[in-house]
Parts: sequence; structure tokens; C-alpha cells
Amino acid sequence: MKIRLALILLMCSALIGIGYSGSAHSQGFWSKPIEISPLQYGQAPLEQLERRYGWSWLPDTALGPDGSLHIVWYGGLIVDQRAGGTIDLLIYRRRNADGSWTPVRELIAPGVGGYTVRAGIALGRDGNLHLLYRAGTQIRYARARWDDADQPQAWSDERLISDSGYYVALAADLHGGLHAFWSDIVTENTNPRCYQCGELFYRRSIDGGNTWSPVVNLSQSEDGDNRPQVLVDAFNRIHVVWDEGADWYAGQGQPHYGVYRRSDDGGLTWTEPVKFSLPPTTVQAIRQQLRGASDLQGPPLEAVQQIALTVDSAGNPFVIYRGVRNDRLYFQRSLDGGNTWTAAVEIPYVRARNIEDNNLDYYSLVSDSANNVHALITGFTGVVDSNRPPALIHMTFDGTRWLTPGIVMQSNLYPELPRLEIYNGNQLHAVWFTRSKLFSSDSDRLEERAIHQIWYSTAQLNLPARPGLPLFTPTPLPATPTTIAAVAVAPTATPIALPDEIRNAPALQEPVRWELHGLEAIGAALALTVIGIGAITGFIMVIRSRRP
Repeated sequence: MKIRLALILLMCSALIGIGYSGSAHSQGFWSKPIEISPLQYGQAPLEQLERRYGWSWLPDTALGPDGSLHIVWYGGLIVDQRAGGTIDLLIYRRRNADGSWTPVRELIAPGVGGYTVRAGIALGRDGNLHLLYRAGTQIRYARARWDDADQPQAWSDERLISDSGYYVALAADLHGGLHAFWSDIVTENTNPRCYQCGELFYRRSIDGGNTWSPVVNLSQSEDGDNRPQVLVDAFNRIHVVWDEGADWYAGQGQPHYGVYRRSDDGGLTWTEPVKFSLPPTTVQAIRQQLRGASDLQGPPLEAVQQIALTVDSAGNPFVIYRGVRNDRLYFQRSLDGGNTWTAAVEIPYVRARNIEDNNLDYYSLVSDSANNVHALITGFTGVVDSNRPPALIHMTFDGTRWLTPGIVMQSNLYPELPRLEIYNGNQLHAVWFTRSKLFSSDSDRLEERAIHQIWYSTAQLNLPARPGLPLFTPTPLPATPTTIAAVAVAPTATPIALPDEIRNAPALQEPVRWELHGLEAIGAALALTVIGIGAITGFIMVIRSRRP
């Protein structure tokens, strides 16, 4: 009897294991990544290119009201060195609601010579796409109707937001307001720990971008403040996070905190900063692992970086970040709108990429219609293989636990700077860029430089839709003096058609829905269960038939 019971339990355990494996596999629901950037040098010789593109990277995204996805990124044209070597471009492409793609468009040529074009794009309730971007070393703003944004001539004259800056972030609120954030070096900052490091600055517009408020120093930290992320919740409160301690652009400082602030009155006032760092028990464990005095040099043991933000339907913020000294990821959440926070808890199953590989990366978070949190990160699952590039990983927090991670992309390329959007609370869109090699210097010959490409994937959640707010026509405001004079429009590159390799590619197929994967997994599990029960029954009958 005991032998028979053990055999039955063993068979059931095996079947449960098979069923769990099928369920875990069903989470691999992302569509096959497709490259959406144009063919560039390194993928083809210069003389074979329709346009002499040299790179595509640093994307940002926004959703249209119909579910279209609008993508901008930093691109460039290779020209004669006497002309500055490169023409910097802000490039645009749209995935329409039906899954088709518009051609690649060169929206703006903000500068010459390889000045990084960082951009933030947001859809306003007024139906305009609003754009904040770096042009040379300035920060500028422009807008266009969401359904005309692929036409360079549809974009407004640019307005100057700041004479200088680097990182940018932009959000549109529920009442038509715009909220712009950027980091900028402060020459008066004589802090020896972070000499002339940048701080985080803020301006708002309440008339659709026509005029802007005076500049506000939001961080006032005397340390470096980089990588802002901003969201507006369902109650029109503005939530913003950023990294504090180091300024990559100034080349000064050390990573230290993640910082959170909130405004409940449209950006007029802000809550006191909340600073995130590793918990004392983790710091003690790191200290015990370090043996030599040289290991204690560098960033503080409690330092964190790459803080990312989402907000649920109740207006409760949720953040993740990485430990700088231990390559682990952590999360914290607030259940009262950001006033108080839970303790930091390590995220299981994954490891961050080595901080020495690249300390310019981002993570990206969204909340779905069931208030699950979806995270898109670059890192490793399982045993870390330092000889392999990191993967682009999707993880889900269901309110109580993190589910088994899924791989969106893993190859010989290095993914970076993911952007995650969610439409109707149940359709995920992911955009990121890859490097063909980890490091590339200005001294590399042209043919040796890393290739930078933009990629896209989508996934459908088996959840009810949660439609967004409708567009509205803002009430006309009385004429007021423009506080910021418009700057001259930068040269606009000629719109182009895609190369044949991309233009003639088959249309993107939507991914199989979760319920279909689930049905396949359930069917396989049921079939195996029936087989298993039959085998067990037959085994019992054989034993009974042999009784004396």
C-alpha cells in the first residue's frame, strides 16, 4: 500500500511540474522583436545607403488616443568632417493602431557635431504631441497634432526652455498643463564632492506650451541629479523621481540616492524629497563581503541608481532601483499616495547588469488595468554569465509577489534604455535600443564603431480594458505676453521613405493573447493528466490481478 501511494504521489508531482512548466512558458507572450530604425552604416556600405545614417538610439515614446505608438529617437547623418562630421537628427516613427508603420521621418536637425539629442514626448489632452528635446546644449520645446506628427512641417516653431541641459522628462496633466524637467550643470556649485554638478530644474505651461513659468530648482542638492522620470496620476498629482549623487555629464560625484517628490497643485508646490537607499541589513552584508580597503572606495555601500516609477489607478506610486555595489534590484511602494513607503525588498530571479558595463541605463514601469506592475529591465536571470550580453527582461508584480520573469530579447546585442507603454490597461508596447558592442570610442574608425538600432515588441494581457480619458478642447485663454521668445527653427531634414529591406517587410503580426497560450497549456496539462491517471489505474489493476 505504501509503495502504491508513493508511486501515485510521484506521478502527480510530475504532472504538476509539467503543468507549471507550461504555465510559465505561457508568459513568454511578447512578439518577436523587429528593428524599426533605418538601415545604417555598418549594416551596409555608405554607398549603398539611401541616407547616410550613422546611428539610432535613446528613444522615447507616447501613446496616441487611438492606441497608436509615437516614437522619437536620436539619429544622425554622416557627412564630411569639414561640415562637422555629423548632422544630429531627431527622428520619428509611428506604429498605427492597426499594427502598420509609417515611414521613418527626420523631424528636426537640432545641431551638428554629435551633440546627444535626448527627448521626452507626451500626449496632451488637447490632442497635441508635446516634445521636449536637447538641441546642441539647449533644451527646446515643440508640438504637433498627434495624427499629423509624422509630417515635419506640422510641428510648431520651437521655444527655448533652457540655455543648457542634458537629461529631459515631460508630462501632460489632466487639465492641459505641461510639466518639463531637465538636468543642468550649475557652475556656482563648488561642492568638492561634486564640483559644478547638475541639478534638476522644472518649468510648467498652463496654455498648451505657448508660455512657460519661471525656472524652479527642484533638487537643490549640491550633488549631481540625473535621469528624471515623471507621471501624472488620476487625481492630477505630479510624481517625479530622479537619481542623486553623480553627474555623468559633468563627470563628477558618486551615485547615492533615488529621490521622489510630488506636487498636488499642478506644480506650484512640492512635497519634501523622499530618498531611497539600500536597507542597513543589505549594507552590512555588502561590507562583510568586501575584504580590502580598496573595496571600500567609490560609491557609498547604500548607494542606489536607475530609479524608475509607476503609479496605480488609486494614485499610489511604486519604484524600483538597483544597488550600485551588489547588482541586485529592489522595490518600494506607497499605499497612501507617496506620503509613506514600505521597506525596500529585493526583487527575486534577476540581477542587474554590471555597473561598470554601463551606468547610463534606465528601467521602465507601467501599471495595468488590474493594478499589476510591469517592469522592463536589462539584466540577467538565473546564473549570471559575464561573457554574455544582458537580456531585456519583463517582470510582473501582482500585488503580493513577483512572477517568473520573461525574456523579451536576448542575443549578441546589448539592449538599453527600454521604454514601456500600456494602452487601455491591457496592451503592452516596448521600445529600446541595442549596441552591437559594449564600448565604442571617438577614436574608433568609422567602420569599427558600434551599431545602434531601435527595436519594438508588443504583448496583449488577458485583462479587461481600462480606456483612457477623452481629448478635450482647452478653453481659450486671454492674450498674455509671451514669457519665452521663440527661437529660430532649426533646419528640418527632408522626410524620407524607408529602405527597401524595411519598407517591403511583412506587416507585424499581433502576438497570441494570453488566454490562447493558457488554453494550450491547460489542454496539454489535461492530456498528460488523463494519460497519467490511466497509467496509474492500469498499474493498480495489474497489481490486483496478481493477488493470490
